[in-house]
Amino acid sequence: MNKKRINRWMMGVVVVMGTISLIAGCAVFEKGDNAEKISMDQLPLVVKAAAEKETAGCKIIEVEKELKDGKVIYAVTYDEKGKEMEIEYSEDGTLLFKGPE
Repeated sequence: MNKKRINRWMMGVVVVMGTISLIAGCAVFEKGDNAEKISMDQLPLVVKAAAEKETAGCKIIEVEKELKDGKVIYAVTYDEKGKEMEIEYSEDGTLLFKGPE
């Protein structure tokens, strides 16, 4: 009898933990960790031109296409004299952010 009770209790714990994990996973996904790694050549021409001008002489670390507040954002992470920096542009090439990563 005790063994059945323990098994039921353990199944309940497993179900609760699974539910918690599922909710936590959905919350993380919903926050917008949806960045897609792309290359500089995949940027819209206006964004590519602006990013190349802004990062001239610097090493490009990463280029990403993201969705923030329902809008496409292009983020370029680069090394400027040993400091990791990031610039973000809208699809039309408007600079939205420039600063430390």
